[in-house]
Amino acid sequence: EAFWSVTVYNKEGFFEPNDLNAYSFNSITSQRDQDGSVTIHFGGDPQATNYLPITDGWNYIVRCYLPGWQIVEGNWTPPAPQPVE
Repeated sequence: EAFWSVTVYNKEGFFEPNDLNAYSFNSITSQRDQDGSVTIHFGGDPQATNYLPITDGWNYIVRCYLPGWQIVEGNWTPPAPQPVE
């Protein structure tokens, strides 16, 4: 209920330096879609909204700060990443 963040890491579990200096988005810095949801673009088109560069073996973490009961009780999980075609 406080805020959330999505952060990308390299295969060693660290930030991978990139030209955009982009490693994460959160409920403050992300741009919302028209329906109010947020889409994070892992790799792909660098011009895409909420784009985060990735490298081979990349991983990400979703953090929810002061989570609501739906999250605490396991009744909500973040959507799984979907490949863009």
